[in-house]
Amino acid sequence: MSKQIFVSPSTHPCPVDDLLDYGKSLLKDGADWLHCDIMDGNFVQDKTYDEVVLALLSKRLNMTMDVHLMVQNPLEKIAPFAQAGADIITVHFEALKGTISIINAINKIHDLGCRAGLSIKPNTPVSAIENYLPFLDLVLVMSVEPGKSGQTFMMSANSKIAQLNAIRKQHSYEFLIEVDGGVNRQNAGTIVSLGADALVLGNAMYTTENRKDLIKFLKSLGE
Repeated sequence: MSKQIFVSPSTHPCPVDDLLDYGKSLLKDGADWLHCDIMDGNFVQDKTYDEVVLALLSKRLNMTMDVHLMVQNPLEKIAPFAQAGADIITVHFEALKGTISIINAINKIHDLGCRAGLSIKPNTPVSAIENYLPFLDLVLVMSVEPGKSGQTFMMSANSKIAQLNAIRKQHSYEFLIEVDGGVNRQNAGTIVSLGADALVLGNAMYTTENRKDLIKFLKSLGE
C-alpha cells in the first residue's frame, strides 16, 4: 500500500541570509516541510537562528514549518516558536528532565495549536520514549549526533525505525516517523521501507545539483 513521504529539507547548513531564497526554491521544487534546525550553542555546539527569523520564513513560505528545538531549555522556547509560526515543534528527550517535563512539553505544544514531536539521539533507545508514543504526532530519530551537517548516517538508526513502526502497527498509533542525519539518495529507500514517513535532508539537499529531481525521487519511495 502506498503512503505519502514528506520531504523536509533542513535549514542547516544554509546561511541565515539565504534562508528565504532557499526556502522559496525548495517550495517550488516540491518540498513539503521546511525542517528548521534551532540550535542554542549549549545543547549542541553550533548556534543558529531564533524565532524572529522563523516568523519571517513562516509568513513568506507556504509550507509546513517543522521546528526542531536542539536547545537546553525547550520548555522556554515552545511558546515563542509556536507564536512565530511553527506547525510542528519537536523537542529532545535528552533535554527534558523526566516524565513530568516531557508530558508538560507535549501538552504545551498541543495547547498552542502545533503538532508535537519528540526526538531521540543515537544513544537513546526507543524504550526510553515508549510511554509517550500515544500522545505524540511525530517521533524524530536522529541518525547522527545532532548539531553538525554532513555526517554519515548511523546504521543503528535502522533498527529504531523498524521498532517504532512495529509498535505503531501493534497499537494503532498515529505518530509519524521522521529521520534526520545523513539521509541521501542511496539510503532513503531502506529508511522508508523500514517505516519512515518524513525525511530530513541537510547537506545532501543543499549541495545537490538538481533539488527538484531529488525531491521527486524521495516522494516516489512511498509509491
